[in-house]
Amino acid sequence: MKDNREALRPYLADMAAVEKHIVEALERQHEDDDIKQFPRALGLIDRILRTLKSHVSGLETHLASFPGGGVAATVKETVTGLLGGLAGIYDKVRKDTASRALRDDYTALALAAVSYNMLHTTALGLRQGTTAEIALNNLREIAPLLMELGEAIPEVVARELALEGYDIEPSVAQQAARDVREAWSSGSHEEAQVGVPGGTSTNFR
Repeated sequence: MKDNREALRPYLADMAAVEKHIVEALERQHEDDDIKQFPRALGLIDRILRTLKSHVSGLETHLASFPGGGVAATVKETVTGLLGGLAGIYDKVRKDTASRALRDDYTALALAAVSYNMLHTTALGLRQGTTAEIALNNLREIAPLLMELGEAIPEVVARELALEGYDIEPSVAQQAARDVREAWSSGSHEEAQVGVPGGTSTNFR
């Protein structure tokens, strides 16, 4: 009989590794002069950073209760690939605009969210209720931040265009944010009508 806790431990370590990588990128962004021009974006990055640091700390504490616990020195091949993908997004050498940095954050948070989706499901399947609850709680904290990040991006894009000298209507950012919000809302409504569950899948395991 396979040990359910031992089977789950590597996935917890992988999740911690993914969020640690995002934290490192957010810490660099926090010191970026371009992003400092946008107080709302900087404040959001700070909140995301605090949230993910809390997640990593909680995951490491939880891992310590497992046999052979602690964040693995090496992560599984599939997660190494994911971290490589994040490294490509968060190129330490590349100097991006604030809007592109937020786009990268959105992509990374979406990866964290779907990874927690899969960790929650895996923990439920292995009858590890504490881990399932941790994954779900962390997902609940990421979801609103992801939505807020999506709504903050139009303001930054519009202002960057204005700073570049383009004639941009002041209401463009608000209109774009409203349009995006309605697009997501419309998609959720249509899925509910046809009974299609929402969510995105990736091969985290």
